[in-house]
Amino acid sequence: MFGTAMLRAAAVRRGLARASIHRHGAQRLITTQHKPAQRRQLATLMPAEAQDNTKLNDTDPWTKPDPFGHTASTRTTHTCSKSAAEDIVQSDDGALEHSIRDFLGSTRQRPRAGLKADELVVKCPVCSPGKPRRLAYSAHLSTQTGAFVCTNCFEQGSWDKYQELAMRRNFQNTIPRTRATDPPPFEFAETTLVQLRTNLVAHEEIYAALTGHEKGQLRLRPEILAQYGVGLGFLDTGVPEISDVQALVEGGNHAVPCLVFPRTAFRTNSFIEGTSSLADIANSTAQQNKGVISSMLSEMQADSNSVSDSAQAEFRTVQLKVVGWNTAELEMYVPVDEAQPGLFGFHIAGPDSSDVILTSHELDAVAAYQETGVAAVSLPRGPYQLPLDAMRALERFERVYVWLDDDHQGEEAAKLIARKLGVDRCQIVRTRGNIPHGPRSASIALARGYNLSDILEQAQPVQHDKVLDFSALREAVKFEVTNPDLIRGVESKELPGWNAIYKGLRPGELTILSGPTGCGKTTVISQMSLDFCKSGVSTLWGSFEIPNVRLATRMMSQFAKRNIAQNVAEIDYWSRKFEQLPMYFLKFHGSTNPDTVLETMRHAVYAYDVKHIVIDNLQFMMSMQAKGIDKYDAQDAAIATFRQFATDENVHITVVAHLRKDQPSADVDINSIFGSAKVTQEADNVVILQRQGNSDSMVRCINVVKNRFDGTLGKVFIEYDRDTMAFTEVPPPRKRKGLKIVKSSSRLSMADRLVAEMEADAASQRAVDADGNEIPSS
Repeated sequence: MFGTAMLRAAAVRRGLARASIHRHGAQRLITTQHKPAQRRQLATLMPAEAQDNTKLNDTDPWTKPDPFGHTASTRTTHTCSKSAAEDIVQSDDGALEHSIRDFLGSTRQRPRAGLKADELVVKCPVCSPGKPRRLAYSAHLSTQTGAFVCTNCFEQGSWDKYQELAMRRNFQNTIPRTRATDPPPFEFAETTLVQLRTNLVAHEEIYAALTGHEKGQLRLRPEILAQYGVGLGFLDTGVPEISDVQALVEGGNHAVPCLVFPRTAFRTNSFIEGTSSLADIANSTAQQNKGVISSMLSEMQADSNSVSDSAQAEFRTVQLKVVGWNTAELEMYVPVDEAQPGLFGFHIAGPDSSDVILTSHELDAVAAYQETGVAAVSLPRGPYQLPLDAMRALERFERVYVWLDDDHQGEEAAKLIARKLGVDRCQIVRTRGNIPHGPRSASIALARGYNLSDILEQAQPVQHDKVLDFSALREAVKFEVTNPDLIRGVESKELPGWNAIYKGLRPGELTILSGPTGCGKTTVISQMSLDFCKSGVSTLWGSFEIPNVRLATRMMSQFAKRNIAQNVAEIDYWSRKFEQLPMYFLKFHGSTNPDTVLETMRHAVYAYDVKHIVIDNLQFMMSMQAKGIDKYDAQDAAIATFRQFATDENVHITVVAHLRKDQPSADVDINSIFGSAKVTQEADNVVILQRQGNSDSMVRCINVVKNRFDGTLGKVFIEYDRDTMAFTEVPPPRKRKGLKIVKSSSRLSMADRLVAEMEADAASQRAVDADGNEIPSS
């Protein structure tokens, strides 16, 4: 679709450039393709200078002189004719540039430079209405073709389509009616960045841990740390976000040391500056006009002293990632979310670089570049997520080495990222190799004295996931047999007893969670999914029974370990913390077509690297969807679809299902789940939640009745805390053995009655657990 849009845009420019698009400024945008009402509305939004077709104010960011020396009022008339090639360039690319420049100016936008040299980050005409400014800039616009794509809603198309969508009322209502444009992106003072780097050198303990060669030190060279711009700041753990960068430099009384990793991007590009070199024009034109035109432009480049490409080669820091040195859970960003897209180490890769290394963590990137000489960048959102912004930045490289943590979760993430980037140009690096207890990451390998260049040379391409032979499985089988603990899934940090039975959250599996109505199924799975999410598992929640607002409120209370409704002053603090989690929500409620849900799930897996999907619940989603067919057949088809999706996309899907209405709660087992036997047959795991004790009891039993991973079954007991709206693990409840009455006490002699009472008293002192096993007395 992108290629079609490019061809269409090129055809439109070639066909219409000379005919009607030479008129200067804003008037050129008011064409016959717009309705009369739209033309009048657009005219009212244009600056008065543009409507009068006079020279715009010199402070307008879109009226910079072009490389040919023309002013804004004369460069589109083409009265100067240096050569046929130059005339073609001006009538084609120049017209598109003027169209983009004027339209963005009329809509009061302040575009950012993208992670590609010919790319702008602008407001999405579809999904930006209703969003704050910090989230509205999500569309990537090519200044060469006019094609755009939004990394948030996936809307894409040509420049004509962008203008058409932006003329709709929803987008027009977001345009400020004042003459002011959006403020420029956040800018860091160079002195601040220098002070942060100075802090790192001055801190003897941390600097020695990074650069020293003793045991446990990382052996990073000081000049490489300086080249990446790694610094040290001091952060008060009680603040919700960093509002003053200078406070990060100086710290306070309760501040803790934090490593600071800068994310860089292009400082600007030729479009924003209003200039473009002849070399760029030659490169873009040569692809469309092979032959004489490109050679003529090359001769012009050799004979002229036009503006150089140095402006495009310059970079700036767009965001700081702050990570606690001794506090693993401390992680913040400056600015929080108004930043221009950037990557740690983006400035390291030169324009001629063909290879790049992609790592999980920033220090791994520093170590890999130091030892191999190959430019290295790190993932921006956690160790296992590759957002679309970063994908676009990696498009120009011919080979990408995916060097993530060498564990089960990192291996699965590396395969997913390789598929997104293209398996033909990706190679996966395994730090451990054939050593089961080897180093997990590049930085740890360097600290232990491994040769990272040798490890990089052993990188392997991604094999086709549908064709395997035993040679491809041999090492995996050996690894699984010799390292049973390493192949377990992501474990729960809050329910250790659950890990002993369930063995962690594993990709490619389907779990059915069931239980009586009102026993707390949604509360339990929201807490568990939040627990896994805090470990870096990107999660997609589909709540078809409870509105997303109510669900998010409950999850924030579980996340904060307190009822936020009773701590209103802390809502902003915990909201900022919660926003940093890779948690996403489906905008569905009630009855929904499974195909629509499946399509959205597939989008989330691709765009946000989702690894865990929760469907709550199956009956609510399928209600009113079984018209004309048996409801059991419709439910079986949905379960089969989810089963296949989990396998194909290598994600874990948890489906909440109700019990049969005629099933007594005391006799609940794997056959009690609503629907046919196919529901439990397709599932890899079946978990049943039951209430323990009377109706007022807060204790619940999580009963694993099916576990396809290793067959371990069992029960875990949890208790609900109203203050935190979460469950905590508790010991099994104690119950007493019942007495077996052999004879009526009225027929016993006094001696027999005393003996019977003594035996009953002794039996009552022997407590047993829920399975009937005697618990030794303390």
